[in-house]
Formats: sequence, structure tokens, C-alpha cells
Amino acid sequence: MTARGAARRYAPGLVVVGLIAAGFYCYGLGSGGSFYFKLVKAPFAPAIDAPYYRASILHVALAHWLGLGTSILGFRLAVLSCLWAAWGYLAMVVGRRLSVSDTCLVLLVLMAHPAAMIAYAWTCHPDALTYLLTAVLMFTRRPWVVAVVAALGAWTHLAIWGLVCGNAVILWFAFAEARARARAVAAGVGLVVGAGTGALALHLWGIAIARDRLALGMASGLDVLLGYWTGVGWPIIYSLHFAHLLWLPVLLVMLLRSRRAGAFALLLTQALALTAACFTQDTTRVFAFLAWGPLVYCLVYALDEARGVGERRYLRPLVGVAVLVTLVAPKVFAWKGDLRDTEGARAQLRGLLF
Repeated sequence: MTARGAARRYAPGLVVVGLIAAGFYCYGLGSGGSFYFKLVKAPFAPAIDAPYYRASILHVALAHWLGLGTSILGFRLAVLSCLWAAWGYLAMVVGRRLSVSDTCLVLLVLMAHPAAMIAYAWTCHPDALTYLLTAVLMFTRRPWVVAVVAALGAWTHLAIWGLVCGNAVILWFAFAEARARARAVAAGVGLVVGAGTGALALHLWGIAIARDRLALGMASGLDVLLGYWTGVGWPIIYSLHFAHLLWLPVLLVMLLRSRRAGAFALLLTQALALTAACFTQDTTRVFAFLAWGPLVYCLVYALDEARGVGERRYLRPLVGVAVLVTLVAPKVFAWKGDLRDTEGARAQLRGLLF
């Protein structure tokens, strides 16, 4: 194997390992979500008026079957490893389309994005598993894989997952993806099957959810949104994509020149994510996990296929600047009408290490 071939084969994997460590350094290891860990020992225990999080059954059931109910740290790392698996999967898939340098640039974007921050800072939550399923859904071309992933996602976080599937279908058709129609049908069937079997399983186990995530969001989200604009104000915008907002306009212009439908698809997916975030207490979290997939999907397209577009020469430097700015800027997220930082998560990690 030549040196160039070895670099192409191993460099993205080595970058992923480095980004895992960088994620710990930047974001820490969150201490929240212990209520999910309490479910690991008995995820199928019946309950009347159960809290909303009982509907996120997949990651706690997997942890139960893997015997992770004795160590909360082990549970946290197992859930977080889904994020790392997604990075590894994307390194492999993107690496087939892009150069080594562009693949590494995309991986840096993944690490320096609010979705990664939330996965590290909100361990025990199903977010990292949702992230992995989103990555596979967006980039796989096999309809049967789409169907399986769509069903599993419904067992993980149904309120978000329906929009994730919708975003994927919008992008497949806008970018004239291979087998887009078959994949769209598979996503729809998988989503319906997953939602139906999930509801049936909860019923058979005697778990009655008092108010699901959608009901809670509709009840409190608007009040939270108004609180932001009268209190926190514009910094919430930065928390949605961090400094990647710098290159998003250039990406949109490139898409308008090379694939107009793709530009409108990107705008639509971001608008849907922002609308959903307006009706939730977890503003940054919901937006980030809905919006990161379409953003990276379109970035990969621009780096791969939009070679004749003049603005392309500005994209790589702007993406690099955005990553650097994100790394040195405060790591904040919007939650319950306030901006929070990750100092608690970093303190938790320091306590474990030292």
C-alpha cells in the first residue's frame, strides 16, 4: 500500500479518535439524565401516569440486556459511544466521496457542533443513539436499512424522529438521490411500524404515559420562546449552529447555483428544525438534532459535486474558521428560557479523572 493510500485509509479513523478526546475536553461528561439509568434495571416495569421519558425505551432496554445496570458511568459511556460510532460511520461513508482533507474537515464540523455538545453534556439521554440512527438514515442507500433504522428511531425519540425522517426524504428527492422513492416508502413504513409497535409494547407492559413530549412542548414551548426574546435575546441564535452560521449562507448560494432544489430543501429543513425548537424547553437540543444531518449532508454534496461553482473556494476556509471559533468560544445551550454552559459537565469529568 502506498503512503497516499495508507493516509486515505487510516487518517479519518485517527481523526475520529482525536475528536473523541477533544469532545471530552471541550464538553466534559454530563451528570444529568440519571432517571434513565434508574430504568435500566427494570425498563419494562408497569406504571400509571408514567413520565414522558418512559417512551424512549430503546437505549435503556439495550443497556438492560447488556447488563449495564450496575454502573452509571458505564451506561453513560455506552450511550455516548453511539455518537462515536456515528462519526466512524460517516468517516467511512464520506471518505468514499471526498478527499482525505475534506473528510477530516467534515469530521471537525461534526465535533464542533451543538449536537455533539449535547450528546456529551446530556449523557444518559437517547440523543447519541438518535444521532447514530440519523447518520445511517441520511446516507444509506439501501431501502431495507432505511426501514429498520426508521423503526428503531421511533422507539428512541418519536417526537423528533418523525421530522428527521421527513428531512431525509426532502433531501433525497431534492438531490435526486438513487432509489429516492423506494427509500422514502421504506422510511414511511418503518416509521409507522416503529411507532405502532412502540405504542403496543408500552400498552402490553402496562406503561401509560401521562403527557408525551409533544404535549409538554406545545404547553410550555411558546412561553419559553417569548422568555428568550425578552430575556436572553440574540445569543440563542449562536447556540443553534455555533459559528457554522458563518458558512451556511455561502453553502446556500452554492446550492442555488448548482442545485436549486437542494438550496430550498436545506432552507426547509432548517426552518422545520427552528419551528420545532420554538415549542420545546430544550431549544438548542431539539434544533441541533434536527438540523445537523441536513447541514452536513449538503456540505458533503458541495465539497463533492459543486466543483464548478465560484463560491466553492470560500467554503473550506470559512468552515475551518467556524471550527476554530467554535472551539475557543463559550459552549452554551438554550434550555428552559436560559442560556447554560457546560461547566458542570466539565467539572463532572474532572471529578472522575482526578
